[in-house]
Amino acid sequence: MKYSQAIKGVFGDKADRGPLFTFWTHFPDADLDAECLAEATIRLQHQFQCDLVKTAPNGMYAVEDLGVEIDFSQVPLGGVARIVSTPYQQASDWDKLPEGDITQGALARELHSLRLVRQALPDVPIVFTIFSPMTIASKLSQGRIHGQIAAGTDGPRIHAALNRLANTTSAYAQAALEAGADGVFLAHQDTGRHLLSYDAFSEYVAPYDIEVLTGAAAGRFNVLHIHGERIRFRELQDYPVHAINWHSWETHPGVIAGALTSGKCILGGIDRRSVTRNDIPAIRRQISTALSAMENIGDLILAPSCTIRAGFDTNTIIALRDFIRNPYAPEEERATAPLSGV
Repeated sequence: MKYSQAIKGVFGDKADRGPLFTFWTHFPDADLDAECLAEATIRLQHQFQCDLVKTAPNGMYAVEDLGVEIDFSQVPLGGVARIVSTPYQQASDWDKLPEGDITQGALARELHSLRLVRQALPDVPIVFTIFSPMTIASKLSQGRIHGQIAAGTDGPRIHAALNRLANTTSAYAQAALEAGADGVFLAHQDTGRHLLSYDAFSEYVAPYDIEVLTGAAAGRFNVLHIHGERIRFRELQDYPVHAINWHSWETHPGVIAGALTSGKCILGGIDRRSVTRNDIPAIRRQISTALSAMENIGDLILAPSCTIRAGFDTNTIIALRDFIRNPYAPEEERATAPLSGV
């Protein structure tokens, strides 16, 4: 894999040693404490020697301090955290959404954890996870905001709430860069065509995403994660980010098509479901196919299509990493080859 000068500028000599690789998971026993989360992140990096570290806060950190009740019990079992109760049920409730304070509570906790990770891993590119304003609003309202927008009766108050969320998240992105991140990982869970009309997406979603990304403008490697199915890839591919990650094996487009139309670095190529099924032959086929196809198209950092949930088989990740490290070597040579980035 030959990388562009832009990617070499971020990853240095690693980009000359072979294909770049990363993956990420959650730490359900550690992600409510800054020090514990940092230790888990650092330990994972020492174990697997990824070329890129993505911070892995709990999926509800952005709403923790906004009056919701959250159930985290299913995360250690491979599930997700869920909102149990929320004060944001009616459109009129958006009037009471406060401006966020990135120096307090869960937001400050994640920045502190980032600083600890950066201190321990000074030479590894790090992207800091933030969420789209619409995704935050959807979590807060348990998805009700989509229907409120479709009703068309409370546009001004919804815009005002999204604007407050965008302002906070933009400032938060800038703070993350100042704390040592190389860029942000903008996680977007509300791009499905079934959730909002094209016009609604254009009015209520995209403008606020761009406002957020202005806060990360100084980042040298910003990533957009497009979560879910039936995604609006065409509307998202022009976002001002350096790389895109999405469920490419579960929804359109595929990796190659996404690279051709976006012109951006692709963070993907591996079906997350193959990892959780421990289907190593399938993973190797995916890697080989992606590397071959992307050789003359653009930059590819091999990674699963989304988070590998807690409880994964360590040996599968090791096999994945070793194959990426030297995909054309015989099995016995890969077993003794030096780690990428070491």
